[in-house]
This record gives sequence, C-alpha cells and structure tokens, in this order.
Amino acid sequence: MAGDDFRELMNAMADPLVACDGDECVLYLNPAAERLLGWTLKELRGEPFARLVPERLRTFDGHSFLRYLLGRRRALSGRPVRVFLLRHEGSELEVEVTVGTAMGGGGERIAVVLRRPPELPDYTDEPLERVSSAVHAHAPHPPGSAGERAYQLVFENAPLGLFHFDTAPTIVACNDYFVRIMGSSKRLLIGLNLLTLQDEAILACVRDVLAGRHAYYEGEYRSVTADKLTPVRAHFAPCFGEDGQVEGGVGIVEDVTEQRSAEAERNRLFREAQEAIRVRDDFLTIASHELKTPLTPLSLRLASLERRMERKEPVDPTLLRHARQHLVRLAALINDLLDASRIEAGRLALHFEPMRLDAIVERALTTMDAERGQHRIDYSHPEEGVRIRGDPYRLEQVIANLLENALKYSPADSTVRVTLDVRGDFALLSVSDEGIGIPRDQQEQLFERYFRARNVSITSYGGLGLGLYISRDIVERHGGRIWVESEVGRGATFYVALPLLSAANPTPPEPRPATDSTHQVH
Repeated sequence: MAGDDFRELMNAMADPLVACDGDECVLYLNPAAERLLGWTLKELRGEPFARLVPERLRTFDGHSFLRYLLGRRRALSGRPVRVFLLRHEGSELEVEVTVGTAMGGGGERIAVVLRRPPELPDYTDEPLERVSSAVHAHAPHPPGSAGERAYQLVFENAPLGLFHFDTAPTIVACNDYFVRIMGSSKRLLIGLNLLTLQDEAILACVRDVLAGRHAYYEGEYRSVTADKLTPVRAHFAPCFGEDGQVEGGVGIVEDVTEQRSAEAERNRLFREAQEAIRVRDDFLTIASHELKTPLTPLSLRLASLERRMERKEPVDPTLLRHARQHLVRLAALINDLLDASRIEAGRLALHFEPMRLDAIVERALTTMDAERGQHRIDYSHPEEGVRIRGDPYRLEQVIANLLENALKYSPADSTVRVTLDVRGDFALLSVSDEGIGIPRDQQEQLFERYFRARNVSITSYGGLGLGLYISRDIVERHGGRIWVESEVGRGATFYVALPLLSAANPTPPEPRPATDSTHQVH
C-alpha cells in the first residue's frame, strides 16, 4: 500500500492508532491518537514508543513493552491488555492496547491500537495488567439493577461535578457536569491516574482520601486534559467496603467562577462607595473652607460699611470694591458646584453659535483686570481673527479659569502670556505662566473632579478642584482638547484646541510628549 493511502486509512480509523518501525520508533499516529495522547505527529515522529509508557512498564519480563505484548498475542487470543500510558503533560491514562506486526518494503512495522475502556475496569490475571494497576474497581451496585439505575440518574443529573476513583487511584466514572468544569471529555478523563497530576494540593487531597480521611480544596485548578484554568471548590471523601477498607473515593467539584466574579464586583463597588464617601467628606471640608474664605472678609466689610452709614460718614470706595470682589468670588465657587453637578447629571447646557474666539479671549482678559494686580499679561493673536462655532459664555468661563490660575500661582511681578494661533483645522489657545509648575505625575489629575479634595497636599490649579474638570468637559463637548505642559519650578502652559468654523470632521491635535525640553518659560 502506498504511503499516502496508508495515512488516509489510518486517519479514517475511529480508534487511536500508532505505527512504529522495527526499532519501536514512532512513524505515524492518526488524529484520534493525537487527541487521546495530547501529542502531535510532529512532536512524536522518530521518538521511541517508550515515551508513551510509564517507567514501571517499559521493561517487563525481560522484554520491552511492545515486544512483550507481541509475544503474548496468541495467549491473549486477541483480547486487548488494559494498562496505563503517558499523556503529553505527564498524566497517566488507562487504555486498552492491542498490537500487531507486519513486514513491508521498509522492514518490520508495528501497529498499536488504543481504546478507552468501559467505566468500570474488569482486570484479569494478565501480569502486565497487575503491574500497571493491581487494584480492582468495585461497582456501587450490581450491573443492571434498579439500584444502579437510580444511582446513575442521581450521579449524572447532580448540579455539581462528581467523579469516582479507585485506589489506583484512577478515575472510573464522572458526570457531564464535571466534564464541563474540566473543559475536557469523558474519553480523556476516565482512566486518568490522579497520582500523575502536577497539582500538589490535589495530590494531597487524594492521598488523604486513600488514607480514609475527608479533604477539601479551593483554588485555581488547571485541567491537564484541556489546559483550562478554573476556580473551583472540591470536597473529597473516601469510599469504604464492607470490610471497612478504603476502596476508592469520590470528589464533588463546584465551579465558582460566577461566585468569584460576583464577590469581586461586590468588593469593587464597596471600595468605590468608600472612596466616594471619602472624596465627598474631603471635598465638603475644602468646599466649606473655600466658601468661608470670601464670606469672612465680605461680612467684615459690610459691617464696616453699615457702621459708617449709621454714623453718616463718607463711604470708602475701596470697601465697596473689595466687597464686590468677594461676592464675585463666592458666586464663582457656587457656580462651579452647580456646573459640576450638572455635568454629573448630563444637564450642563451649551448654546452653539458662530463666534470670534479672539473676541472672547479679549472679553475674558477685561473681566480679569481686577485680578491682575502687578502681573503683566501679554496677548497675541492673528489680526484677521479666529472664527469657531461654540458657546461664548462657556468658552469665556474656560479662558477666565486658565487666566485666574496663571495669575494665582505666578510671582506678583511676572508675565502671563496668552497666545491664540491657527494650527491646521484648529484654533490653538495657550496660557503660560512663570509660576510654581506642576509635577508630571499629577498633570493628568488636574482635570479630574475634586482633584485637590483627594489630596490636599498637592497644589491644585483651581480652588475646589472643579475649575479644570468643568473646563475639560466644556472643551471636549466643543470637539476640542485641553492639556498642560509643565515642569516644577519652570511654570506651566495650558493649551486649548478648538475646531475652526470651516473645519470638516477635524481631529484634535495630540499633546506633545513630556520631555525636559517640552515646556519653555517665555
């Protein structure tokens, strides 16, 4: 028979088949054998068949495993021999082996046919079988009895994984639920020698059962027959015969994947709730402090004005101006709180219209005149103006927030530079200060809600940790992007990119990577 025809014949066989040469080296194995043994033809070709045989069986009665079976063919009258073979990962699997030999053009050929045995082993007095496994399994009920049928119904329909093993210890029965948990098949699980597993915790449980003790296992178990990792809980119990001797054991296995996921989700929600409570408490502490900051001097100035008016003294314009400033500050804090709550509820309204962004910047600069003090503000923009589509009030709010931060955290006699330019399809606004700067690992946090409230030791740009959070929401809803580039001690530059009125499907520019040369103090 031609080589290709021979392989086609082997591949068509339902039973696992391994072909060897006269030196007992593997020439071929069909797909059924690959599935059963976990080896591929590429891995096993040219390897000695002894790689599939446990050490205790490789030499028997002065012969190799295969030569012994070939010599016993007549005595066995064609009956297969039930023994253990090694799978690829090292576990032992009980199989029925039949061997045959023939001479071909390439010399002697040995065919090894493997079959999975019935669930309840029926060992004979064949010496090789006794060495392979000297313990006979016992059925819980006489075959075919009503008791056996009832037992089988309970066993197969239990809502847990069940398996029964003898004292070899070999799995002699398992239900479909157990097969699903392992991600394998009964074909591979029945006959599996548990002492050849790699999991020491499982081995300890099996040894406890064989010693007559109950055992428990909980953890991640990796199935050797399917390489599936599953979190399980397993209870092991010994089975005793009428003479009180251990005749095997039973395992009850539960897949706890869903319970683990539910527990992890509960823990996550609990941690988030704790964090939310902590953030809220920290925020309320800081918010109350921030709100009191303008209220106290406002109350003092109003009281002073009241006394002057009662005494019919002239009113000091400075008192009125300071009172107004504190009222503006208080209103801004309250507005930030309201805007943040609207953002969280998805109710912060924006009203878009065509507008000139350079005019909005100038308006914000005028608004900040009272806050300027001794600072210098240098503003540059294209002469032809920059047209975008946006909400004038909200964009002025963003620009004013950036200007306020720059003035607040810069030396009194320093310069704040405001630059408006056009980059591709975007208007790019930058606000640069000569202030304290921002650590790089905190620059992304600046735009988070309550940033300052989460860690009061970190200097935050924005009084309540809400200004930049609100600004980011406004800018992103305009289809733009806001970011910061800074180094500690060298000031900070905040950038706002907004699509031009003429832009079609623009993509906001990416922030430049933060390097030592990224931010330059102008």
